Amino acid sequence: MGRRVKYRTEEERKAARREQSLKRRSMPGAKETQRKENRKAYASRKTIEAPQPCQIIQALSSEEISEDSPEEHLYAHYSVTAGPLELPGTTLTETDFGKMMGHPPYPSHIVDLSSFEKEWPKISAAFHGYATRMFVLEQTKWRDQAVNRDRASLSTKLLKLYRDLTAAWKQFGDEVQEYGYARCLPTEFIAFQNRLWLSRRLMWLSEDLKSLVEGTDALFLALQSRLRSFI
Repeated sequence: MGRRVKYRTEEERKAARREQSLKRRSMPGAKETQRKENRKAYASRKTIEAPQPCQIIQALSSEEISEDSPEEHLYAHYSVTAGPLELPGTTLTETDFGKMMGHPPYPSHIVDLSSFEKEWPKISAAFHGYATRMFVLEQTKWRDQAVNRDRASLSTKLLKLYRDLTAAWKQFGDEVQEYGYARCLPTEFIAFQNRLWLSRRLMWLSEDLKSLVEGTDALFLALQSRLRSFI
């Protein structure tokens, strides 16, 4: 006995398909489901852009900050512990370190410190430790928030951060020159250390975007590996 013919003509088959499609679209939640499927399909097709940092950024990213400094123990301490840095004549607080991570002008009790050049190795190491601790907190939060995001939204977020940090990196370069010409050594030193730190961050971001080209799993493995390197 032969198989029963469902549609007698091609027109009947197409009409039935249209009716089925209309029924699916009228079901509760159908529009949201379709939007999710469209976003997923777009994300799978979207080409991930992985910018290549310029040669200056690459060179600066490999420069030491406080790794081989006699005050390296201060970096190790402040990279995991919050607290003030006591110096002869002044004290640097968490608030001060936060302001130092921005653009000048910097707090007067820091840049006007008569022994600034002598104390700079200590300030630099503690400042580097503070920046590292803030970075680890930021990256941990970002990793946890990004778990359920698709490749397209992750790429958009990372590229925006890359552009923002590149703009800040360029501004710090201008400030290093400006305050160097003005012979304002403390501000020049702080701005230059910020530029070194942002060079590293831009290299890490470039690596993250390259990992994302391979997929979200590769990105999270890269993030996890970097976080472990700071522990």
